Amino acid sequence: MIVSKPKIGTLFSVGLFIFIAFGIFIYGIVQIQSATDRLWWFILIYTSGPIGLLVLLKILFSLKTIKVSKEKFEARFPFKFKKISFTGKDIDHWFHTSIKTYGGLYEELTIKLLSGKQLVMSKQENTEYDKTLNYLKKKFKKLEK
Repeated sequence: MIVSKPKIGTLFSVGLFIFIAFGIFIYGIVQIQSATDRLWWFILIYTSGPIGLLVLLKILFSLKTIKVSKEKFEARFPFKFKKISFTGKDIDHWFHTSIKTYGGLYEELTIKLLSGKQLVMSKQENTEYDKTLNYLKKKFKKLEK
């Protein structure tokens, strides 16, 4: 059984960014009351707060745990209160994307289902990415695009 979860390092770095954004937001709210030039504080408040909130919501709603075993797949989205279960027969096709970036190689695996839904996981965000990719290459080679 392969269980792919979000990487702790990725969650830590994004969490640190969100913590800093909300810290700047709160600091701006406290300092604006005694400031003489409030324009810069308004800019700080109206940028750091919404950016921190949007990143937080994006991360929370994209968290997923993927279980793969004996041609059965299960993806759980804890903050969406959603679970997707499917078998190998429900897969329309899958593909692996590699993009060379300045910081390294970005890899992503996309599984498209017959129902129109898709499941996406990336190497930078998920554990057991390589095992899942090798499993798909071994069991579902014909469905690769």
